[in-house]
Amino acid sequence: MKNNVSKKELDEFLGPANTDGLLALKKLNLPKNSTILDVGTGIGISPIFLALNGYKVVTGEPETDNSVYAKMDWEANAERFGVKDSISFRAFDASGMPFETNSFDAVVFFGTLHHIDESQRKYVITEGIRVCKFCGYLVFFEPTDEMIVKIKKKFPDHPMAANPLNSFEFQSIEHIQGKMMNIYLIQNTMIEN
Repeated sequence: MKNNVSKKELDEFLGPANTDGLLALKKLNLPKNSTILDVGTGIGISPIFLALNGYKVVTGEPETDNSVYAKMDWEANAERFGVKDSISFRAFDASGMPFETNSFDAVVFFGTLHHIDESQRKYVITEGIRVCKFCGYLVFFEPTDEMIVKIKKKFPDHPMAANPLNSFEFQSIEHIQGKMMNIYLIQNTMIEN
């Protein structure tokens, strides 16, 4: 383990990413060194998990987001787990991403969609589709009902989980029931250059 961090420490930090994230990665079967956009950095669980699995990760939060989630020190965590050089941070608003069309092999929303105002979710998903390469994937991880109960014990004002199907009509979607997260995999067949 990098930086003398034990497997137990890593497993505790990654939590649902380490179990449910592996389910998604197995299904996606992306080549190592694929570039993935992680929308909503938080404490860094998702970008660190992706970097540890060999991917190049771009992650970000809106500059104007003053929530407890957006102000967490992801960078110290990435340094602690030895993957800081595999992750780049860029402040951005998910409804108007500053990236070229077809930039990423996958766009991951790890516990992010339910933090986005319902009226903005369609625009955020549309932007995710735009920046995702044709035949790449959008991946939404949303907490199960049981996970929401656990989260609300620590953060009582935490929003309920979101379902991307309630915000956008996809041509095809695959749902995977994880231990702690509902995983929605959508292959981007909407924009081709």
